[in-house]
Amino acid sequence: MAHLRREQVAGKNTHYVYYSLDYFLDAQQRAGFKTIELLGAAPHFLIDYTGFQDTAEVREKLESRGMKIGIFTPECAAYHYLLCSPDPDFHKRSMQYFQQGIKAAGMLGAKIMLMNCIGGTWDEAPGATYERAVKSMKELGPVAAENNVTIAVETVCPEESKIITTLPELERLYKDVGHPNVKIALDTVAMGVAGETPRQWFETFGKEIVHCHFVDGRPYGHLVWGDGLYPMDRYIQVLNDFGYEGYLGQEITDGQYFADPASADLRNFKAFEPYFID
Repeated sequence: MAHLRREQVAGKNTHYVYYSLDYFLDAQQRAGFKTIELLGAAPHFLIDYTGFQDTAEVREKLESRGMKIGIFTPECAAYHYLLCSPDPDFHKRSMQYFQQGIKAAGMLGAKIMLMNCIGGTWDEAPGATYERAVKSMKELGPVAAENNVTIAVETVCPEESKIITTLPELERLYKDVGHPNVKIALDTVAMGVAGETPRQWFETFGKEIVHCHFVDGRPYGHLVWGDGLYPMDRYIQVLNDFGYEGYLGQEITDGQYFADPASADLRNFKAFEPYFID
């Protein structure tokens, strides 16, 4: 049977936007999560292009509950800071923001920082957006190395970006960036929308996949497991077949969960319990 370590499944705070950080962490503790993927956004973690809030206080909140931050994800899909913005000033501030994100990740104890390549305007030639993505990732790679952090780049859905929405596009970006601290994240929803499978991803990238957003879908949705159509057992078996030992971030984003996120997470975590070996 497919199996996982309990610490691999990482709760995420995206659907707790109407609740405090303490409420979120208490809910994760009750559900059984040991690892957190922290979205760097209000009201849970304040960060902008000039700096970020005290990380020691946040770490203490997690450690007192027997948890840790495995992944830090600075908000990179809402139009405040975007990696591929064509406006020079906007892009400069965005790069400063992501550099602050890398530093925050290191100070929070996270080894992984999740990113994507959103931000190019749709009236711009995709080639120009792509070149900016490569250049930007090349600049962020050394910053990540200095802070003992690995950047994990995901694909997104075609409604979000004109570039890096498929496995082949991400493979090209990965090769063109060519930095040891810039690796791969698999998002099962973007994967499903593109008509791809986990096996194709692992056959292409292997150990270069260092993080997953591992959630259910139809194929859209970022849903709690059981609310979509994805074959959980088969997906976990692929992870086992390729020896994946990274985190499975529970990026639940559908609005149906925002009113009672704690109940959604409790139900979601229970879906994983048959697979735990520890």
